[in-house]
Amino acid sequence: MRREQPSLSPARRAADFKINFQMTNAGARHACSVTIRALSRIDADAIFRDNWFTIEKLARLNLTAEQPGQIRLEAAVPDRG
Repeated sequence: MRREQPSLSPARRAADFKINFQMTNAGARHACSVTIRALSRIDADAIFRDNWFTIEKLARLNLTAEQPGQIRLEAAVPDRG
């Protein structure tokens, strides 16, 4: 008897999307990036826009730190069953 393999869960189909942006801090321009785990680039862009205030706050905190790093945002992947 042949069994159908269950489809992959949305979390397994999700991928990391890196979005680059620039910010100014103390008169200098800085390149920043955020990595968002989502099902598609369109979903990642929507998550980026919806969470911009949080991303900006984290980016500014990172810019003032002695060793600025990359911001990684792990967002819940919606189940589109």
